[in-house]
Amino acid sequence: MNSKKSQIIFTNNSPFYLVHGKNVTDGEGNPIKVKAVTALCRCGESTSMPYCDNQHEKNKLNTKKSDERAPDKWKSYKGENITIHFNLGLCCHVASCIKGLPSVFNVDERPWINADGGTTEEIIQIISKCPSGALTYTKDGRFYSDFEKDIHIKIMKNGPIVVSGAVELIDDLESMQELKARKRYTLCRCNNSKNKPFCDGSHIPKHEEN
Repeated sequence: MNSKKSQIIFTNNSPFYLVHGKNVTDGEGNPIKVKAVTALCRCGESTSMPYCDNQHEKNKLNTKKSDERAPDKWKSYKGENITIHFNLGLCCHVASCIKGLPSVFNVDERPWINADGGTTEEIIQIISKCPSGALTYTKDGRFYSDFEKDIHIKIMKNGPIVVSGAVELIDDLESMQELKARKRYTLCRCNNSKNKPFCDGSHIPKHEEN
């Protein structure tokens, strides 16, 4: 039994180093080969995707958070049986909530989250599928943020690294302090996010946004 801890380690000027990665796939579920330590591109310029080929040394890697990023702020939407919490600052804008349960998550309404728009079970199911950890909930006085037991690291084509399960994030910026969902997060691979190291949907063409 492999009990070695899975980690993603990086610094301001390095690729993402995946250590003891488990269940690493592409977005379609096809296995991606990894070693005990695998350098993954985060500059968006590698010619050997998803692996790093040191292009970031030629093209400056911009790893700073932008002052224009969405604020790291949690908002709560209280319903009769459940309270939904949302943090725009962590959202990667894949819109799985909007597509999955539009009666609850509707950007054309104000407020855009209606915690009474679906059953409690439906809402919990959608929140548990939020890849970035931007959605959490409170039910019966208990706060829920992590749902994943098994590790799965998905490297999306033209998209982020989607991490679920106990994969420790280690960097010199102490990024994990920003996360309430420690077992759900998405990491930027295009070098355009305003909220690095996390994905903010900057890779999505504007005409595809919801």
